[in-house]
Amino acid sequence: MDTDPTSIIAASYVIVGAGQAGRRAAETIKELRPEADVLIIGDEEFLPYDRPPLSKQVLLDETEEEGAFIRTREFYDSSGIRLLLGKAVVSIDRPAHRVNLVDGRQVAFDKLLLATGSRARRLSCPVGEGTQVHYLRSLVDARALRKEMIIGRRIAILGGGFIGLEVAAAARSLNCDVTIVEPQDRLLKRSLPAAVASSIQGLHISRGVRFLVGRTPVSVTRNGQGQCVVELDSGKVLADIVIAGIGSQPNMELAGSAGLEVENGIVIDTCCRTGDSDIYAAGDVTAQFSRFHGRRVRVEAWQVAQYQSAVAARNMLGGKQEYDETPWLWSDQYNWNIQALGSFDLPGEIHLRGDTNTSCFSVWNIGGGGQVFAVAAVNCGRDISVARRFIKEGSRVSTSKLEQRDVPIRECFEVR
Repeated sequence: MDTDPTSIIAASYVIVGAGQAGRRAAETIKELRPEADVLIIGDEEFLPYDRPPLSKQVLLDETEEEGAFIRTREFYDSSGIRLLLGKAVVSIDRPAHRVNLVDGRQVAFDKLLLATGSRARRLSCPVGEGTQVHYLRSLVDARALRKEMIIGRRIAILGGGFIGLEVAAAARSLNCDVTIVEPQDRLLKRSLPAAVASSIQGLHISRGVRFLVGRTPVSVTRNGQGQCVVELDSGKVLADIVIAGIGSQPNMELAGSAGLEVENGIVIDTCCRTGDSDIYAAGDVTAQFSRFHGRRVRVEAWQVAQYQSAVAARNMLGGKQEYDETPWLWSDQYNWNIQALGSFDLPGEIHLRGDTNTSCFSVWNIGGGGQVFAVAAVNCGRDISVARRFIKEGSRVSTSKLEQRDVPIRECFEVR
């Protein structure tokens, strides 16, 4: 790759963002058009990698990092996907069809994909000078935290969402002393129904995790003994390590400064196009109208990076495919696999299939006439896979059959 700061690099298809979405888009373009000139630009020095393992296996074992990369350097070389890593894009010159790099160089494009992802939301409370709060969004973050997660250390996790809970599970496997502080009145309020969240909390309690729910951090400082002190609105927590997992913010500033529409993400149509016909966006940086929700949403999930990016890639090549997947997410904690499909925000009735006191059950959000709005399952992946098919087909479910665990899940639906 040319390193002359005065030079102009050119590629037909330029992808800004070397994460999962950027990698998958590049692969799709090359699969469909092997001769295409594709360039991925990433601000990290690493090859494109997936983020879900960072809060799980990678925290516990350095050798697990390899699995996060999915593809080797040899793959990119052999497939003809060019990489420009460790170089941030600072602006987009839309009339000239160029992006400007931090080192002064320019990259010319015919079609541009913004797959800039999101970043960890920072604490709003004061953090004392010399006091470190760990966040977990990048491989660098995971490596730094792994060095600190020594057997038996005290860990305070601020935020009872999926990241916080997954880190807690990893920390307990090292016999660390773990306290989770959650300002809301329960865990996972944005993504799961109360029954599932309560069961997950019970699982963690059974493994030795302490919870302070409905408590808000006021400050994070370090005392004279070198301990981290998390002051709460009521009481305090002493810890060796403080980790904040309080959500994410979309990296939409690049798009906004270029005059593209942004609203809690880069606004795109159902074909992944921005307001500029030559600029597309994909991944959890995007805000897109969802027929399922009936409104514009930004979804933070592996599914979006994996599948929306492929749709964007096809359309960059001239296709007219629409992305309209039912939202799906998953989390592994201890020996539990937790999945959620759809939205529990939509108004419906909650129905239970199985027993929440066991490690295999599902909770459903059912609308009028048996329409499935959402399902969350613990160690019941089959319920999710069947529900996904019938939601797509618009089939209705019999709630009386659904609540009978001995009735096969497929027999609960009325095929249309």
